[in-house]
Amino acid sequence: MGDKKVELWDSLPAAKYNASRYQLAERIMKVLDYIYKDEIVKHFDKGWQFAKFNIVRTDKARRQLNGCDCGIFVMNWLEDIECTSRGSNQFQRASERVRVALSLLKNPKNTRLKEVRESARRVVDEELDMLAQHGPSIPHHPIARKPMTRSQAK
Repeated sequence: MGDKKVELWDSLPAAKYNASRYQLAERIMKVLDYIYKDEIVKHFDKGWQFAKFNIVRTDKARRQLNGCDCGIFVMNWLEDIECTSRGSNQFQRASERVRVALSLLKNPKNTRLKEVRESARRVVDEELDMLAQHGPSIPHHPIARKPMTRSQAK
């Protein structure tokens, strides 16, 4: 804030998107001016605006290895911003997706946890009912080897 600077941290940089990323950052700054207009008037000098901030690109961001894990990659990186023990070469997309999903699910502020549990229970019940009615459709799948009853699944 003091430097009146916005840094663009991009985990998947590509020169062909630079202009559109700068334009998006400029639009976001204008939206911030609109959203916080009352606070800006109260706490800053006349004429102060987010839109006047200098937008710069930085190379400080870790690089992701593919184009499909952006959200999970950035969430993982933000959680780890203070710690340098994990690098981008250790990013395991499947396990990171599960870890982030479970941390969001188990968060004490998750007001929909009960609803999610009930929904998951219904899905498991439906799958078990289908297995009981039609038998295993994937012979090598672990559930297909030993069909379970509903009481065993709970």
